Amino acid sequence: MKIAALVQNVEFKQRIEEKMRKTNIFIDFIKNDEPLIPQIMDAEIIINSFNKIDRNLIDSCPKLKLVQQSGIGVDGIDIDYCTEKDIYVANVPLANAISVAEHTFLLMLYLCKNIKLDPLQSVSSTGRFVRREPDKIGFELQGKNLLIIGLGVTGIEVAKRAKAFGMKVTAITKHPFTKTVGGDKKYFVDYLYGIDKLVDVLPKADIVSIHTPLNQETENMIGKKELDLMKKSAYLVNVARAPIVSREALLGSLVNKNIAGAAFDVFWEEPADTDDPLLKLENFVLTPHLAGWTYEAIDSITDIMFMNFERILRGQIPMTMVNKG
Repeated sequence: MKIAALVQNVEFKQRIEEKMRKTNIFIDFIKNDEPLIPQIMDAEIIINSFNKIDRNLIDSCPKLKLVQQSGIGVDGIDIDYCTEKDIYVANVPLANAISVAEHTFLLMLYLCKNIKLDPLQSVSSTGRFVRREPDKIGFELQGKNLLIIGLGVTGIEVAKRAKAFGMKVTAITKHPFTKTVGGDKKYFVDYLYGIDKLVDVLPKADIVSIHTPLNQETENMIGKKELDLMKKSAYLVNVARAPIVSREALLGSLVNKNIAGAAFDVFWEEPADTDDPLLKLENFVLTPHLAGWTYEAIDSITDIMFMNFERILRGQIPMTMVNKG
């Protein structure tokens, strides 16, 4: 069985190779400097990181049985077409939740503490930080209102950490009634609502953190109307998918200081164009889609993937299949 890995992260490749040596499973890593289709056309399994798995690619792989996403988000895969072609699609829904939640707080603290590190001005030749007078004073997370959009596994991990910081936590989720058994405290939130209450809770939030998947329902969920409802002192954090937020609306809101700032680990095109106007703004922070990439997360991701590979070899359904029907 040929398994083709569309993987770029060096540590991830190394962990896959280590795991591969302990099994009877062999994996080919795609060479980025060569045409893609000839390298994957006879693959039965594709490991995908950030590539688009569209109809053209799927039709080019007639033996394909499984598309294994290396993260939780499968918005780049044409799942309906895979299902039509009897191809399984699987993700790793639990593996990097803690890593992403921790990164969320890195971004929150960066914004709230007004950290601005200019490598030419803020660090001396000895490697020590140079004291500067801030243009505004930062604030504590203690007592602040955090609005979590999307109370899945990662959202719950964020809520758990927010309570440790002494924050007041409100969550918006698609099916709130499925999470009320045993009380909302089970999910580390003070208030839990459906998406219909988003416009009601946005004006109360000091920080809005996005943890919902990207789909037809959530694309441009945060637009001009929603950003205008936020406090001028509020911050927006997005470690999910960039298109959940309207690009044009965010740029306008940041330029006009309608919100205090935003921090993203995702962008509309990756890697981001350094000339993009958002990247020119002092109140916008971008990290290069690395929230879920830690050694611990990579270990968990690899274990789940190999479990699914072994199930395919035995003619079984992947444990983390996302196909419907």
